[in-house]
Amino acid sequence: MFGRKQRVAENNDLQAPEGVETLDISGVHNDQQALVALTKLFDVYQPGVVFSEPIQAGDATVITASEVYVAMGLGLGRGYGRSERDGEGVGGGGGVGGGGASAGRPTAAIIIDSKGVRVEPIVDVTKIALASFTMLGAILLTWRRMARSRK
Repeated sequence: MFGRKQRVAENNDLQAPEGVETLDISGVHNDQQALVALTKLFDVYQPGVVFSEPIQAGDATVITASEVYVAMGLGLGRGYGRSERDGEGVGGGGGVGGGGASAGRPTAAIIIDSKGVRVEPIVDVTKIALASFTMLGAILLTWRRMARSRK
């Protein structure tokens, strides 16, 4: 997406969207391997991620500035001992799981030309529209509850 890497933990039931690099975790069998797999999500934080390489466009040089984020979670479980029902047998247990994602999106273009340096914001119209509809929905629900409480 926008020339930036994205990683998601691979799940056999899900298809990764186009432009998303998957991280295969099917071979993860213990908590150390899970930790190594999850730390690969931080590969997105490298030089050149927040500010792109300068691109020459005519007499202007353009550098994009981006926001980058990583979200992740990890869970471990264990349990050993005898069965509580009959007090016999050998207990057991285990388990490890986790997942996460990293993504980035351009937020501004820095343009350097004969007129000087200027920063042009990159507006995400979809994000603004979704936020507007969410706000409108919250206002309508609140208004409806207030109207009901007056009765």
